Amino acid sequence: MGFWFEEAASPGHRLQWKVIRELYSGTSDFQNIHIVETEEFGVAMILDEIMQTTAGDEFIYHEMLASVPLLSHPHPSRVLIIGGGDGGLAREVLKVPGVDTVVMVEIDPLVIEVARRFLPGHTQSLNDPRLTIQCEDGAAYVRATAHSRDKFDVILVDSTDPEGDGPGQFLYTPAFHTDILGALSPGGIYVQHTGAPFYNPEVLTDVSRDVARQFPICQVYWCAIPTYPGGIFTFTAGSLGPDLTHPQRTAPYPTRYYTPAIHAAAFVLPPFLQELVGPSKDGGTRA
Repeated sequence: MGFWFEEAASPGHRLQWKVIRELYSGTSDFQNIHIVETEEFGVAMILDEIMQTTAGDEFIYHEMLASVPLLSHPHPSRVLIIGGGDGGLAREVLKVPGVDTVVMVEIDPLVIEVARRFLPGHTQSLNDPRLTIQCEDGAAYVRATAHSRDKFDVILVDSTDPEGDGPGQFLYTPAFHTDILGALSPGGIYVQHTGAPFYNPEVLTDVSRDVARQFPICQVYWCAIPTYPGGIFTFTAGSLGPDLTHPQRTAPYPTRYYTPAIHAAAFVLPPFLQELVGPSKDGGTRA
């Protein structure tokens, strides 16, 4: 018999998924990992009791996190992924023409191992020769890159949420954004998700305002993802040159959510999101 997995979106709201069966349960040095088969969204990964990705709707998140910055950059040959151990983001990044080097830095090797076993749709590109996987602290890797000559054209942060004691906490701090700035090539772009604004509005507010303070261009965009609380999910970008609001190129590969029109529309913020982002400061521009 199945059961219901329940996630607390806030003290006053909970989400539930009907689970057909549990496929895996384990604990790494960093977090608890569960793989379940859900009735509505297929196989899903749960980290520390938070639903992270499902086979049913992961394409929305991964296409929007990859295609928006990569198709806004004129020559995104070197790409760094911080986190992303389930493999879905690397799959989308490697579809983009011109990408010849991708480094994925995932702190938890067990996430990669379990994803390879149970999420083949996510991990289909993890053996691509252009991809290097390093299992280490992503924040430390970015800090070292900031002080080296090996810069990246695009840096994408695909991490767990900053709440609690998980490994994603430091990836939402001003110190991390300073290191990101130093790790980018001239004209580079960085993007990270800034969560569900109905339930954790402070994440979007804090990150977007800090990025606007440190980067010449800060732009926020959003999409609708059924799995995540409230449906609306946001991303914050820092750019050293390109304007992300309109793609410079079209995607010569099939997509299930992303289109050039959706790309442009994603930067049109409803008033309540614009209020969270706030006005531009110190020369930063926001969409």
